[in-house]
Amino acid sequence: MRDAIAEARACLAAGDKKGYQARKQGLPMFIFMCTFTPNKGAKGEWGENTWRLQRAAVLNGLVMLDYDHLDELPAKERAVDVFNRIPSHMFDDDCDNQILYAARTCSGDYGLRLVCKADPKRGNLADNQAYISRILNLHCDESIKNADRTSFVNYFDDIFYINKQEIFTYSNEEYDKMFGGNYRNGNSRPTPNPSRREGRSNTPKAVSTGLQGNQSPLPLGGDGGGLFRGVPYTKICEEWLKARGGTPAAGSRHMRALQLASDLRYICDNKPANVQAVLMQVPFVKEIVCERGEQEIADIAADVCDRKMNLGIPRAMQAVLKAAGVKTENSAAPSAAPSEAELAKYAEFWNRLKPLMTEPFELATYKMHDYNKLGGVFAAAGMFCTLMTRCWYRHFNGEEQRMNPQVYLIGNPASGKGEAEKLNEIIMAPVRVADEVGRHAEEEYKKKQAERETSSKASKGDALQRPEFPIRILPSRTSNAVFFRRALNATEQRNGVDYPLHLYTFDSELDGNTEAQKGGSWISKHDLELKAFHNEWAGVDFANKDSVNALIPIYYNYVVSGTPLSLGNKITLKNVNDGLCSRMAIFKMLSSDFAMVARGKTTILHEKNCKLKEWAFKFDKLEGELPIERLVDHVYDLCEQSAWQAEAEHDLILDYLRKRAVFYATWFTVPRIMGNAIKAAEKKKDIANVMKYVTVSDEDLEFSTLMYDAVIYWQDYFFGLSLQTAWDNAANGMKQRVRNTNNSTGYLALPQEFDIATVVEVLKISQEAARCQASRWYKNGHVERIKRGMFRKISQTI
Repeated sequence: MRDAIAEARACLAAGDKKGYQARKQGLPMFIFMCTFTPNKGAKGEWGENTWRLQRAAVLNGLVMLDYDHLDELPAKERAVDVFNRIPSHMFDDDCDNQILYAARTCSGDYGLRLVCKADPKRGNLADNQAYISRILNLHCDESIKNADRTSFVNYFDDIFYINKQEIFTYSNEEYDKMFGGNYRNGNSRPTPNPSRREGRSNTPKAVSTGLQGNQSPLPLGGDGGGLFRGVPYTKICEEWLKARGGTPAAGSRHMRALQLASDLRYICDNKPANVQAVLMQVPFVKEIVCERGEQEIADIAADVCDRKMNLGIPRAMQAVLKAAGVKTENSAAPSAAPSEAELAKYAEFWNRLKPLMTEPFELATYKMHDYNKLGGVFAAAGMFCTLMTRCWYRHFNGEEQRMNPQVYLIGNPASGKGEAEKLNEIIMAPVRVADEVGRHAEEEYKKKQAERETSSKASKGDALQRPEFPIRILPSRTSNAVFFRRALNATEQRNGVDYPLHLYTFDSELDGNTEAQKGGSWISKHDLELKAFHNEWAGVDFANKDSVNALIPIYYNYVVSGTPLSLGNKITLKNVNDGLCSRMAIFKMLSSDFAMVARGKTTILHEKNCKLKEWAFKFDKLEGELPIERLVDHVYDLCEQSAWQAEAEHDLILDYLRKRAVFYATWFTVPRIMGNAIKAAEKKKDIANVMKYVTVSDEDLEFSTLMYDAVIYWQDYFFGLSLQTAWDNAANGMKQRVRNTNNSTGYLALPQEFDIATVVEVLKISQEAARCQASRWYKNGHVERIKRGMFRKISQTI
């Protein structure tokens, strides 16, 4: 078969189309879009079998697309180039037109074949093909609208993507019920003005294109008419295009319209009709309408309004509105009292968290307000991960990965953040117990040092050996030398290699921690906090005798609580871009103003604390590789979806934050998974082999998605505006100075061909100076000499 395909392609390259067709017909084939009921052929001339016959076809809900002659496009794209620019969400399970197969066609590099799920809301096969082709900005072979169209087999190497689970088994009986009858009756043509059928509650109607000036065909969100808060939508669109580099070229107009629509929905009440009405006033969109019709714009508007929205207007869009003269409110900026949108977000997170809580997290958040329990989960998970310091997993980049959470609970006084201190006391008990040996040995060592300073007899004894027992819990006021010594000592031997254990700090007062960094106690620890997230190396080479001169990998986790003011002192506009804000899992505790603390029964509280401590000791005993491949695959998909969303909405903040949020989506889910595994192992009385009982459930993946969403939300809440401001300031400070010299402006004013006399006239210089200037332009490659004294411009500017 490989030889037959090679021969077919050779014929095509040589222009022998007949030879190509002859060899192509001899290849095995698939029919992707339908199956056939038993029949005797078109004229009843054969024995009953599943012959290829249109009136016997049963649609299975797949749609095939062929894109040929890609070398004739302006960009002369190959099949692989087109495949690589397909939006990643089109491969997701929840995509209505999910791609199941993509490959080069038999014709070779300049032909692409796709097989996708057909969306009933789009219409029949031809309607789906037209819609998908608009997304890809390509023209589909119209003969493919016939469901019995064959697909000739090609090389395995030519397959770019295949969903093996569904491509040969997928069947949507409802699709055949809706469209199969028409097809079997011989009608495979596109639907005139295809409706968007059931499944859409916000169906857009076609809007007249006869728009002039600031006219708006529909009552829009905001102030109604053609204004948003007093500013014409047309002006907002103009500023949006300026921010994106101006009017898009022909090849990128569809994607630019999709991006514009995605931002407009935030100021158009997320209504497709309103978004469509504004789009229709944009000049480059009118060009799309003239070429392809209004339905494409209606589809774009409906699609973006179906997507999940962020809380508040995206920051890039806020900048556009500001440039257009709209007075915007920063919905994501922290305020003293929570807004309705904030309270809705707390409620959303709690409603998602409530059915997913497991015993360790329920015990850890027992006394917290429902809306603050997510913060309790953050803190407890950070501590549980530290206990599991002897565990690791393989990240989706293929490398071994440890769990390195850095958790901040931020809230006003009496907001409940003090519960973290009680959690620290209970959950971190195993590490404190293990530290007691080292702390006792260190105390004895210091006593003997003091004796030597005051007793001549003691000073004559053998040299004292500094104890090297591991001590992993560090108070905020720890010197650099002690920190590095602790890091050196907190190791275990595994297969002849030092295996570092995590150091850990809890601090209930972030302000005290920040102030300590300015003095001798915690000075220069900020860089260690940065390095800890990826276990990077750090160290010192100091001359004093107590210095630990070494390079050490930093394994250091911490949980900190504090007020918004203390957070502002730690993360400022000057250092917000150093990466720490994207390394922390941060949560804002909701204040319970004017409310009393709930009474608690001592017996019940003691019982729950004891159970929580039992869980802590169980987590502390875990070690080895965590078999959580399904979770790792899931967080990869989360990150990829965010990348696509960030690109579509040009949201650089989301693109920045998503890259580290995936780690927390994994780390914070591991205690849930391992808690269930421990229970399963205990039930089988096989606790020594707990890793055998590790499974990743659908509920674990839901929990992971919640952690991912919440980490990004609160990072954006506290730092998004500061990040954007810092980036804008940096961009403004790095603009190249524009030089408007007489030489450059005079050169620009010269005609394409000129002589020395023209240079004298335009630059207002002497003939000798003009001759020298022309000579310099010639030597520098800006002009070419036509003949003696005559020149032609090569560069348009200098």
